[in-house]
Amino acid sequence: MTVKDLSGQAIKGYELREMIGAGGFGAVYRAYQPLIKRDVAMKIILPEYANHPEFIRRFEFEAQLVARLEHIHIVALYDFWRDPQGAYLIMRWLRGGSLRGMLKQGALDTKTAVQVVDQVASALNAAHRRGVVHRDIKPANVLFDDEGNA
Repeated sequence: MTVKDLSGQAIKGYELREMIGAGGFGAVYRAYQPLIKRDVAMKIILPEYANHPEFIRRFEFEAQLVARLEHIHIVALYDFWRDPQGAYLIMRWLRGGSLRGMLKQGALDTKTAVQVVDQVASALNAAHRRGVVHRDIKPANVLFDDEGNA
């Protein structure tokens, strides 16, 4: 299924600026929250998935659990909701790109590779202690802030 680009639209006070990724379940946008003047990432899950009873139960449980995870190397979840049009996750916007993008430019030097592995492992350890399993660790899902932290 092709995901329709909703860039330029507003949803619950968030202005969708640009689609930055899309997959079978939905899309991720760089969005703007004018009330507090900040960029955020908004993940929108398509209604055909978001309205299944099993998804609803799992989504709400996992979103509440992730929202309570506080760790320097875990992307902060600011808000979430579900309605008939889909499910929505609002997260911190990270401007530093992904590990996938970084690897397209060539191999990482040893110091950087060790730093990334250490930071990702630290985040996974914190999540696992709280009973959260990521289930989709891959270079595209390792994001960096302005300082190069994973």
